[in-house]
Amino acid sequence: MVDFLFGRKAAGNRDAAKLAAILRSQAVAEFQLDGTIIGANENFLSTMGYQLEEIVGRHHSMFCEPEFAASAEYRQFWADLAHGEFRSAAYRRLAKGGREVWIQASYNPVLDMNGKPVRVIKFATDITAQTQLAADHAAQIEAISRVQAVISFNLDGTIIDANENFLTTLGYRLEDIAGKHHSMFCDGNYVGSAEYRQFWDRLRAGEYIAAEFHRVGKGGRDVWIQASYNPIFSASGAVVKVVKFATDITERKRAEGIIDELTGSLARMAEGDLGGRIDAVFTGQYEALRGAFNSSLGQLQTIVAQLRKASSGVRVATAEILSGANDLSSRTTRQAATIEETSASVEQLSSTVSDNARRAASATEKARQVARSAADGGEVMGAATSAMSAIEASSAKISNIIGLIDDIAFQTNLLALNASVEAARAGDAGKGFAVVAVEVRRLAQSAASASADVKVLIEASAGEVRSGAQLVGKAAEKLSDILAGAEESAGLIDAIARANQEQSGALAEVSVAVRQMDEMTQHNAALVEETNAAIEQTEAQAGELDRIVAVFRTDIETPAPAAERRAAKASAPRAAPMGGGYASHGNAAIAADWNEF
Repeated sequence: MVDFLFGRKAAGNRDAAKLAAILRSQAVAEFQLDGTIIGANENFLSTMGYQLEEIVGRHHSMFCEPEFAASAEYRQFWADLAHGEFRSAAYRRLAKGGREVWIQASYNPVLDMNGKPVRVIKFATDITAQTQLAADHAAQIEAISRVQAVISFNLDGTIIDANENFLTTLGYRLEDIAGKHHSMFCDGNYVGSAEYRQFWDRLRAGEYIAAEFHRVGKGGRDVWIQASYNPIFSASGAVVKVVKFATDITERKRAEGIIDELTGSLARMAEGDLGGRIDAVFTGQYEALRGAFNSSLGQLQTIVAQLRKASSGVRVATAEILSGANDLSSRTTRQAATIEETSASVEQLSSTVSDNARRAASATEKARQVARSAADGGEVMGAATSAMSAIEASSAKISNIIGLIDDIAFQTNLLALNASVEAARAGDAGKGFAVVAVEVRRLAQSAASASADVKVLIEASAGEVRSGAQLVGKAAEKLSDILAGAEESAGLIDAIARANQEQSGALAEVSVAVRQMDEMTQHNAALVEETNAAIEQTEAQAGELDRIVAVFRTDIETPAPAAERRAAKASAPRAAPMGGGYASHGNAAIAADWNEF
């Protein structure tokens, strides 16, 4: 390669040293006229990331993007080199693996003794880092230029260039300002001042200046900018120009007026005065801000007026609620006392009904015993009736027998009489027989008399027996009635006993319910007390709200609510605390108190 570069072998150590220096400091590659790679030094291989054997014999296009390698521009590039034309520039190339590499290179056609190109030698320096840094700086400058107004000046203040943002801010075109002095943007009095001259002296001395500046746009329009004037230094450290970066703050400056108005209005608002409307007219978004502030202030006035009205209503309403709560507390206390008394009465009634149930059960048993005794008496009376009927029948038989005996006595008396007559006829022979006949006659008369007496007695006895039988029958009927009544009474007493038992159970449930009601009433009474306390606190807070709202003064007059006009009512009595005993109002008060509750 060295021989080819210089057309001959290096003459002496001095030339060899020069070539070695070039090869050490630069990336060198050798190509045929068609772009085929012949060789490359270590710097080139290191820069591109290849080994020599990976590139020798291949085309230079391996270091280019495929689109560029296929372009007419690339073909013309090698055609120019083949005609002996020199090329030098910064080139973007692709290293091994597609890595981007930027080189500052010269492509040098090598001529033979006849001046005909035979090879191309490239000398290159890797400028990837510098290029990327420059691109980063350019991107930053471009980003700044997109968002800020940028203008550059010579050190005497003459305008060099300005971006679109600056031109738009001041209302000019570039041809209107290029070559003119910075003073065209300033007030005449300021331009003639020592301060303005010192301004440029400081910039020429390399001093950085940043502040808010008043400038004059096209047509004398006032413009305010937040700007920095930046001296630009050369590589040797000398100031070569000044670049200004600026932001338009005209609207913000205009806003200072509305800010002053807002500050004053807010200060009045802090003192409770809501009448601080802003009447001055602004432009743009600040006019919208003024309108929004006035609208908000008006809404705040309405809110405060409504709050004042509502707080008054709340205070009156809480007073009425407190009065009702106190009344409810009093009624709850009375109701609790009545329910407690009712509970005691129900328990006593339950005990009485239980005792009655036990007594009814005992009476039922005794009624059953009476019914059984009556049944037994009925059976005895039936037996007595039967016996009396038998006695009556026997008396009738005896009476018949006595009648027969009476007939026998009568016949005997007749026979005795006949015997006496015959004995008298017989004379002495018949005296003894006459005596016997007399005795028989007397005996017959006695028997007849006795039988007559017995018959009378038996007939009387039979009458008595019949009367007794009738009485016994009637007694049996009465016993039957008594038995039926006893059985019916036993059934009724048994039903009463069952009813008493059911009433006892029902009263027990009522007693439990009344006790639960008593507990609930006690709990409700406690809740009423808590409610009273909460309402009192609410009333106090309503009063505090009144006090707070009273600080504000508005242009809106709020009429007092109807409830407030009734606020002159007498204070409601407070309910007695729940810790004391209950006054007795009697059971008759239960229904009325319960309805009130």
